[in-house]
Amino acid sequence: MSEESQDEKKIVIPGEVLKDKKLRPGEKVIKTVGGLTVTTYGILAVERNKATVIPYKEIYRPRKDDIVIGAVVGYGNSGWFVDIGSYTKAFLHVSEAINEKFDSRHDELSNYLKIGDIILAKVTDVARLGYFQITIKDKGLGKIGDAFFIKVNPVKLRRIIGRKGSMINLIKKNINGDIILAKNGVIVFKGDYDSYIKLKKTIKLISEKTFASGLTSKVSEILSNDNTNIDE
Repeated sequence: MSEESQDEKKIVIPGEVLKDKKLRPGEKVIKTVGGLTVTTYGILAVERNKATVIPYKEIYRPRKDDIVIGAVVGYGNSGWFVDIGSYTKAFLHVSEAINEKFDSRHDELSNYLKIGDIILAKVTDVARLGYFQITIKDKGLGKIGDAFFIKVNPVKLRRIIGRKGSMINLIKKNINGDIILAKNGVIVFKGDYDSYIKLKKTIKLISEKTFASGLTSKVSEILSNDNTNIDE
């Protein structure tokens, strides 16, 4: 049975490529060179081999200077439209992405960023032109290569970080790899698969039992024991 079988629903994120070659694109799923690509955060639902995404009810509301992770979902005359999991798309102008001169009469936007590419960006404006404005020119921002992604409700980030960074520092101390927390509820992890699974278990526990007593102790247990079952 394929990962996207008709009986299965799973969480998907922008830019995720569906592996089942029998699927047809539906709402919030587009056909790209690599296959079918998801364009929004939500639940994947498959019916009669048609893949659609049911968006999350929790809508991220950007603020200026927020660091976000999004997926390129379209081209404009002078830049890219990026899905950051909010009520409208973000726009990345070429001047906020590349340093060289760009001439739309001769240059192709897809030579720099393609539909389905995942980027780490900063919000620069939340009102102008009807779209959120973002940049990837600051240090550390840009296209994200090989990485694992975890999606959480943005309101859970505060608990994942903890008071004065106590929870996230505990996690980073016990997991080998780089962890990036974006304001729109996407967590990027660059490291080995086993560490990713441990991180995923930890994040799931914190998200589901945010106000449970003894949460820090349970998190420590997961981090020290790869076989911990968080559903117990």
